[in-house]
Amino acid sequence: MTGCTVTCRAEGPRTVITLAGELHLAAVQQAERAIRDGRREHGEHLVFDLAPLLFLDSSGLSLLLRFYLAAEGRGGSAALAGPVTERVARVLQVTNLDQRLTIYPSLPEALAAMPEITGADPGRSCAP
Repeated sequence: MTGCTVTCRAEGPRTVITLAGELHLAAVQQAERAIRDGRREHGEHLVFDLAPLLFLDSSGLSLLLRFYLAAEGRGGSAALAGPVTERVARVLQVTNLDQRLTIYPSLPEALAAMPEITGADPGRSCAP
């Protein structure tokens, strides 16, 4: 199995977190550190770009869910952007998270559809 490469960048007031490769148990700790660093640097309005993600297991899904819910709990926002691979889509479907989380067909669509952000970014803490 290969690992997961995480890149974070600001896209206006949003933090775009791109996950590439395989997000599984062996890669979760490193991915979590990278996501925390990106969130600390760019803020709590997160868009997870899953288009280059090839594989997602339950530990990777748990990581995504923790950050997704933490962002919303801190007054931020979160969304997932695709297109997702069949393997990733299947994990989201089996867990029924495709019905509970906001998943956009592409990164540009996610960025365009998310609500406008006004005022200062709520807290840039480092724990999910």
